[in-house]
Amino acid sequence: MKNLKYIFLTIIMLSAAYSCVDDEVMTKEGPVVEGSVLKLNEIMSKDVGDNPDWIEVYNSGTQDMDISGYFVNDKPTAAGGYEIPAGTIISAGGFYLVDANESGESISSGGEDVSLSEPDGTVIDHTVTPDMSSDVGLTWAREIDGAGEWKVSSPTPASSNGSATNTAPILSAEPLTEFIDVYGVTASDADGISSVKLIFMAGESVQSLDMALVDGEYKTSVSKAKVGETVKYYVVATDNTGLKSYYPENGSNQPAEYTVVGGVQDLEIAGEMDGNRGDVTFTVTALYPDQVDEIRLYYLLPGQMQDDVNDEKEKVVLDKDGDTFLGVIPALNAEGVVRYYIRVEYIDGTKTYFPLEELDAEENVISDFNHDLGTTWPSYTVEAITYDAVVETTITSTEGPVSSITFPTNPIPGSDINVVVAYTSSEEIVEARIYFAVGDAPVYVKANKVSGEDDATFTQTSVTINLKDVVTDGDGLSLSETGAKVSFYVRIATATAEYYYSNTGAMSIDDTPGGGTTDESDAFKADPSLWNVYTVQ
Repeated sequence: MKNLKYIFLTIIMLSAAYSCVDDEVMTKEGPVVEGSVLKLNEIMSKDVGDNPDWIEVYNSGTQDMDISGYFVNDKPTAAGGYEIPAGTIISAGGFYLVDANESGESISSGGEDVSLSEPDGTVIDHTVTPDMSSDVGLTWAREIDGAGEWKVSSPTPASSNGSATNTAPILSAEPLTEFIDVYGVTASDADGISSVKLIFMAGESVQSLDMALVDGEYKTSVSKAKVGETVKYYVVATDNTGLKSYYPENGSNQPAEYTVVGGVQDLEIAGEMDGNRGDVTFTVTALYPDQVDEIRLYYLLPGQMQDDVNDEKEKVVLDKDGDTFLGVIPALNAEGVVRYYIRVEYIDGTKTYFPLEELDAEENVISDFNHDLGTTWPSYTVEAITYDAVVETTITSTEGPVSSITFPTNPIPGSDINVVVAYTSSEEIVEARIYFAVGDAPVYVKANKVSGEDDATFTQTSVTINLKDVVTDGDGLSLSETGAKVSFYVRIATATAEYYYSNTGAMSIDDTPGGGTTDESDAFKADPSLWNVYTVQ
């Protein structure tokens, strides 16, 4: 049991010693290494902005030293560490700084081993940095150069730790805009932070908002102002000694500001994305929806232009649905690029766009997007449609004046759908009609071709009846859409009789105009399953 205890303890120590995961909080103590005048002296693991991490080495001896081949490492051993270049001399009582851009030794802000080793790999100094994620711009440093306890300190790179003076907090922030709901800044101080506040001024209101430390940043929710208002603000950080820092630098006297213009908070675009040939739906979530007067979707179809000369854009006024607005660019069969943008207009007359459009002081557009220039708008592509060759079916008849009926079984969507009826001239044809239904509905409509009317191709040898886009069913399915099922039959009238034709030839013959048996003709009309059928592919 004793041996098992030692094995278990060894595993824990090795696991901890070799752990180097970014931002993992290190809590163990490092060993004290004696016998060398060279010491680790100060370590930066989370500097302000993009400044690199660095490790400072101190020569506590009375003679200059050649430290060529020594190693600094973010592990407790020399293996894999940075080798100090040949010819490097550190003066007596002097400092040598190694930054991460040069060495590749980036120190985790969550805490990490740092070691200094001789050329033969012997570790001569070692420390473990604490979690510095909330101490941006501060260092882990010895109280006294080369000796004493380690502590969080103000940075003194390549100079004595004793030169550190009490300074105001280190405060780093980015501009606040109306599009930010939760605003965050970083603030740190060797003496500790007492408070961080956002002073927010909109209209007649002035708010002092306490910022709480969350995940290494001081954060607060931001109030929403009205469209058209100018908001002024600044941040003040106070340390435990009462010293203050501001953002902007002179923020209490010259606060930063922005004007509320509103706009699109979120845009979702969805549709039949197979080449974007189907309807494309735009769902817009606007800032300050209660102040929105109207949202418009503008777009250019393939071949249309928008510039100083041309104004060919299409417009859709979006429908309001709660706090969102919906608009559709209809399905297209044409190949090409569709361009679009969103315009939000508020009740005070303010207009803003998606994408955002930036103007200079003279109101000249300085952004990539210009709502007056169509080539700068976002776009999607409608791909070319390819079809199989159109297949036609011909049925023949030996009864009545019709000799054959030819129709396409896979017409191209949106193209002319022609049914050609050929007949003999033994009887004068006075009327040709096609009755058809779209989909499975037992309801039919008719397309008439009467001799001498409708500019019909109508002779004593044949008639062509065009069904293109004549009808839609209750579900909006049209003859120009892929998948449309069309059932039809042909009715031919002569001066003395009426004839009904389907895929079996002469289905019913009435010997007198409008005559015949009513039961027979009505039953035939009411049952599209008896008619000719094709499906738009």
